[in-house]
Amino acid sequence: MGFGIDRRARSRKARGGIRALLGKAPDAREVGDRLVRLARRMFRGEVVDATARRVTLALHPAAPPVRIVVLPEGDLEIQADTAQVGPGYHAEVLERVGAMLAELEFVWDSDEGDSRAQFTAWLTAELAAGTKQLGMPAHRSFRIEAAVLTPLGPRDAAWRDAVIADPTRGADAFAWWEREPGHRERSRALLAMWHEVPWREPLDDAERELMERVDADLRAARRANRDLALPWADWAELLANLAVDDEAHFEDVRARAAGTMATIGYRRHLMDIELAGGWSIELGGGFVGHWEDDDARWWATDGDRVVEFTSLSAPDETDSERLLAVAPEHHPVIERLAYRHQRGRAEAYDDDGVHVVHGLMANAPNVAILTCKGSAADEDWALGVWRSLRCG
Repeated sequence: MGFGIDRRARSRKARGGIRALLGKAPDAREVGDRLVRLARRMFRGEVVDATARRVTLALHPAAPPVRIVVLPEGDLEIQADTAQVGPGYHAEVLERVGAMLAELEFVWDSDEGDSRAQFTAWLTAELAAGTKQLGMPAHRSFRIEAAVLTPLGPRDAAWRDAVIADPTRGADAFAWWEREPGHRERSRALLAMWHEVPWREPLDDAERELMERVDADLRAARRANRDLALPWADWAELLANLAVDDEAHFEDVRARAAGTMATIGYRRHLMDIELAGGWSIELGGGFVGHWEDDDARWWATDGDRVVEFTSLSAPDETDSERLLAVAPEHHPVIERLAYRHQRGRAEAYDDDGVHVVHGLMANAPNVAILTCKGSAADEDWALGVWRSLRCG
């Protein structure tokens, strides 16, 4: 956990002694049963699962779930990672969970103090220690030259040094800093735009639903606070990719974006993708990949181009050049590569209107087979993806 909530709560009622005569504390089973009923009533669709031993809540789409565990003695343990969203979300979780604790007749076992001050202290300490990523999700890795990667984009060394000197200047790197109207909805949209939106037309229903949810959150943020700063240019690009039917809405957003550039989105950058057999490649953030054939074949697409990958190993072979030569050439070779222990060959041909670049890369005893499909104009892109193959 980077920064978050890790606290316990206990019943107001005593477990023993003279005070227990006034009302004994409930046991773990009773606490769990009441917790489930209250969670379902107070959090409704935000309940991920609820049993007598644990309740899991999804209170923000960009944050890991909040977990409330019933301990054997009947106390509760509450844990939540709030670093990716910010101190406004941290305070929101404490308030909403605290309201449920009050109905349970539970109290926090200690005073957390000023959570904003604790958040800024954590931020300063992390930056001073040389941390390169703050509150970043682990499921994607991007190739970006920056001193720090934050939830709201890369920051340079000058930003880092300024925040170490004055932690409040770090507010621009977190989506929910203040608990004011519209900030919750804007934080949902901003974090989705930075980490999930592919910045192209949606390929499937899931991507379309994501992008429509971002639009809905931005609309809600604007309704809640007309003075709230919103990412107009990026919003206009998202609406264009969605091809929305509401022309008046699109024109309004586009007019407000006039003269500004769309810059939000880690998925505008190259991703580092770990593949099988120790191989990895660099691929544009707009690609979506899938494993098939019991994880023997991986493929990815951005809607216009396709990348396919498989790998194999020849355990007794120690020479990459010899290993590469085992596979005969079937099409014109457009490039050969020799880099450290790696040896590669790329061939190109056309198949029913599709330009195919078929690349092999050997790093004994491992071999990668990478096929890129697109148009003839995509050949340089395909060679770049093939060259990025690395093993180990």
